[in-house]
Amino acid sequence: MASAPMAVRTMAVASRHAVSTAAARALAPAPARFFGSKVLCFSDRETKTLKDRSGTVVPTTDAFWEYVADEQSVNDAPKYQNNTENYIGTVKYPIGLIGPLKVNGEYAKRDYHVPMASHEGALLASYSRGAKAITLAGGCSVRIKGRSMLRAPVFFFNNINNANDFYRFANDEDMKAKLSKHIEANVNHCKVTNLRVIQTDRKVHISIGIDSDAAAGQNKVTYAGDLVMQTMKEWYPKTIPEAYIEGGFNAGKRVSVLHALLGKGHSLVVDTVIPKSVCEKVLHTTPYRLQRFQKMHNRTNEFMGGISCTAHVANGLAAFYIANGQDPACTAESQAAVTHFDLWKDTPATRTEDGSLYASMTLNSVIVATVGGGVNLPAFKAARDITGVTNVNELAELCAAVALSGEVSFYAAMESGEFTSAHWNMTHKEVTEVAVDATTYQHGYHDSIDDLTLCLRRNI
Repeated sequence: MASAPMAVRTMAVASRHAVSTAAARALAPAPARFFGSKVLCFSDRETKTLKDRSGTVVPTTDAFWEYVADEQSVNDAPKYQNNTENYIGTVKYPIGLIGPLKVNGEYAKRDYHVPMASHEGALLASYSRGAKAITLAGGCSVRIKGRSMLRAPVFFFNNINNANDFYRFANDEDMKAKLSKHIEANVNHCKVTNLRVIQTDRKVHISIGIDSDAAAGQNKVTYAGDLVMQTMKEWYPKTIPEAYIEGGFNAGKRVSVLHALLGKGHSLVVDTVIPKSVCEKVLHTTPYRLQRFQKMHNRTNEFMGGISCTAHVANGLAAFYIANGQDPACTAESQAAVTHFDLWKDTPATRTEDGSLYASMTLNSVIVATVGGGVNLPAFKAARDITGVTNVNELAELCAAVALSGEVSFYAAMESGEFTSAHWNMTHKEVTEVAVDATTYQHGYHDSIDDLTLCLRRNI
């Protein structure tokens, strides 16, 4: 039986006719920067004029032309044409460096220095301290459990009976295998990792999970979702009244239980064992007190209905994502993680109070890439080059290690009572010059970082 016409909202993939050069110039300050007939920058440095798309002059200050529409930003407009519409310039975001951080992963297997972007005082000092504790402990182990970028087109029916007929058709194992092969044959760099079919009343969602190689995969999986909608229209012998590219089951750019349990992007686990001596010297607490506090914190979080059982993983993920050219909005999904501390007895005879700290995290939705999007825009690539990362799995493992560094130091600052004083001192410093030479450092860290609060008070 031939399928009836279906109302489908699909992506526009055909290119649109470009407006004429004369029309484009009428909408932008002259002489604006053009690529063919496309206006690349609405900021005209020659006349110090900023116009919006309608030609209306937008008020600016001298600072705008110095810090946003500076000469380099305006000249670099062609580099941003596929990433930023209505481009006017760039914003300079402060970046700090943490490390060395020793990672014992399958892809990340060495010491790393990591750029992180933040203007929250004390944050990068804390991540540096966590990195030091982990490195002195011999590093952290990281493993990738899987990878699956998601898109879930939804199919609407008139009643639950019709929806259930389609659900059974789509959820058949042979059909799912056939559909997976069809996707892989028609979408490049797209390996299907899972297909889940879910019926909710008269709606049926087909959740598509893919591994998109070096790319994050949001666009690839959207192409796959569009293909699934068109294919179901052709393959299903009955009528599908309506279909949409996304029905909300993907939970894009928002935290959900889905991200915590099933994962989206890279799913990783990371752990480390920090000796008592390192905890006392670097973290200013003991493993026993630290794990006790962390468990209390997690229990309270669960009582409050929290999905992310961590101290502040969103802080580190956002700082890592921004500095390394990732999509910072993915922090919403990626923060669906779980941190766990416990006591580790080095031998069966080890007394409880002398045990080491076992610290671990499960991050099921780390979303990173080394190609596509804005990852290779000039500043992002230059910053990421500091890490020396060569592939996307290495980048994901490094991200997990950074996240654990922040958890270790944050909980230690809370438990030891240094949290408030560290923030006060780090955010109320006067500018001072500090002479630094090679003898000032041990193990790659400034000596005074052993006492974080003292370090901050000395304005270092």
